[in-house]
Amino acid sequence: MTASADTVIFDLGRVLLEWDPRLAFAEVLPAEEIGEFMEQISFAEWNLAHDAGQEWSVGETELISRFPDRAEAILAYRRHFARTLTGLVPGTAALVAELQRRGVRLIALTNWSAELFPVARRSFSILDRFEGIVVSGEEQLAKPDPAIFTLLCERYGVDPAAAVFIDDSPKNCRAAAAVGLTVINFVDAESTRSALVDLGLLQTRQPVAGPVFHVAERELWQQGLDSGDYPWSSRGLSYQRQGFVHCALPDQVAGVLASTYADLNRADLVVGEFDPQELDGVVIMEDLGGEGEFPHLYAPLDLRRSRAVHPGTSF
Repeated sequence: MTASADTVIFDLGRVLLEWDPRLAFAEVLPAEEIGEFMEQISFAEWNLAHDAGQEWSVGETELISRFPDRAEAILAYRRHFARTLTGLVPGTAALVAELQRRGVRLIALTNWSAELFPVARRSFSILDRFEGIVVSGEEQLAKPDPAIFTLLCERYGVDPAAAVFIDDSPKNCRAAAAVGLTVINFVDAESTRSALVDLGLLQTRQPVAGPVFHVAERELWQQGLDSGDYPWSSRGLSYQRQGFVHCALPDQVAGVLASTYADLNRADLVVGEFDPQELDGVVIMEDLGGEGEFPHLYAPLDLRRSRAVHPGTSF
């Protein structure tokens, strides 16, 4: 890789998006039987065939012919695929945001069935940050075939010597390195960020000065406190869908109330106050809607970390 690296290519499953195939089979099998079943049908190889372009109806029919007594379980994977996507890998969405903020080209290269990838597209807006996504099932090619790396580079005009590839599979990383890409074998977001800093693509993080505020409906805030799980980013938008929790600086709170919650009674709203340094995850300033930079928390919001909770009527 040259010193002028300008592109980062991300794998998706288990790098950006959590994926647990066992959860689909858990809909029809006892937990203690799932591992044995996946081994019996050689799930990894079966799944890779669909990632490489085989239609699910064909793959299911062939497998059921070999294991007719397992038909229900075989069909469960596609039927319940949405359950296998359990959320965002901690910290990786923040890397995407930071790289985008620095003007780095972002492309994704994923081994994924063409038939099932739309489920992820509908569920995770973070995927919209990529200039392009090469989906193996659409190309009839799958990693670690060198041809799929060449295809991506040619399609998007990527110079392999100026690009970094991030994947959790050592086999895929070796294949990428063989075509001239610099590789980062993903283990977690923290070590990946350190590698990106070493490569000059990111800098040491500068903390956002606090406090930051988050507006919520009083009822949802209380539900989050009671359950210990607050799944929201902003009004009607989940953290999982957005990839971050929408916050505001002190002089932005009134505007958020007026633009997003104007139809609600201020008495039904609360405004949580937080110190960014006390939150799990990183807060990044971003302008995603052309209305100026807002602080975005790239982790679920732990309401118990609030320094104060103000009534909506106080703004």
